[in-house]
Amino acid sequence: MIKKAYATLRIRYPSEREAEATYRAICPETKAILRYRTKVNVSRNGEYVMLTFEARDTTALRASINSYLSWIIALKSVYDLIKMGEIKGGAEQGKD
Repeated sequence: MIKKAYATLRIRYPSEREAEATYRAICPETKAILRYRTKVNVSRNGEYVMLTFEARDTTALRASINSYLSWIIALKSVYDLIKMGEIKGGAEQGKD
């Protein structure tokens, strides 16, 4: 791919556990979504998750960054709900 536009996002999480959860959730997306105009790599180092975007143009770059940030925001919301105990799993569901 010819790299005309690129960006790297480095996101710090409160814990390595939360960074790992985000990394594991996002990583398959970088392999599943093979696009002609954009390539994304994700890595994790401690409490940081790094996303590297390479795109053919700034429009594709912006769209890709927006998509990944939307997913990350959704993941953060779910992680926070689980952490607060608002989402119960398994046999506990339906018990009040």
